[in-house]
Amino acid sequence: MRAFAVLRFGEVPAIQDLPVPVADDALLIRVTYAGVNPIDYKVVDRLTAGSTYPFVLGADFAGVIERVPAGEQEFHTGDRIFGMARTHGAYAEYTAVVPGVRTEPLARIPDGVKDEQAAALPIPGVTALGSLELLGVAAGQRLVVMGATGGVGGYAVQMARSRGAHVIATVRGDADEARRLGAEEVYDTNAVDVIDAVQKAHPGGIDAVLDLVNRSGAINRDAEILKSGGRLVSTIFAADEKWFAERHHGAKHCRECQCVVHTERAEPACADARRRHDYRADPVHRGTGRCGPDTRKAS
Repeated sequence: MRAFAVLRFGEVPAIQDLPVPVADDALLIRVTYAGVNPIDYKVVDRLTAGSTYPFVLGADFAGVIERVPAGEQEFHTGDRIFGMARTHGAYAEYTAVVPGVRTEPLARIPDGVKDEQAAALPIPGVTALGSLELLGVAAGQRLVVMGATGGVGGYAVQMARSRGAHVIATVRGDADEARRLGAEEVYDTNAVDVIDAVQKAHPGGIDAVLDLVNRSGAINRDAEILKSGGRLVSTIFAADEKWFAERHHGAKHCRECQCVVHTERAEPACADARRRHDYRADPVHRGTGRCGPDTRKAS
């Protein structure tokens, strides 16, 4: 099969001709689309001489089951499924996933949802869900989503609205898209200082911030809009937790799909995100491609 992989330590990823993955206890899946996420290239930078090679890049996928292990009851040959293939990778014509593994969640693709839409869900959707769980977002609360039209941000806006939260979006030029996703207030960084604008609109402070864009230093300005006891989550590990605690705010981190491992209530991962939120959301049904990461067809 063709795969985009690192053959040996120190080499750069490239298209390779590799054997189809073999695992007696795993589903063999023909990949139709792979989701492209920042974590994919970051993982390559962390490979060591002790890593398993060849290393196939990617995790998020959609595809069709070609073979099931003996005794498998939930999935069947021919099922359209999506999920995370962290062991065998997703940038390939085939991958293999063991059913029931916590860090490699799987779910069937609902009728009416295209493979390319499903492949764009797992890591961004689970990260959004895990972030909202860490923030404790609930009905009636005010949430600012910074970077609201990106992969994670787009899902977070919709999930938060489904919980009854008042969603305030910050964007860079995509104001109409943020409103379409459900944001009730939108501030464009190209037009205003978003911190000043939110502070003026909500002088008593807001309950929570999901910051997907600001790095160390710049993220400290989020404290200006949080009320006492407000909560912040950064997905790029930019927040100084001690600094925010000294100002009576809670700061936590949720880096991409790490939430699936570390956030207990987000544990059901893709299946839970699909059931509770994402496949009822407009962008998935309409197929806009604006609410998830890039996808690449396996061909």
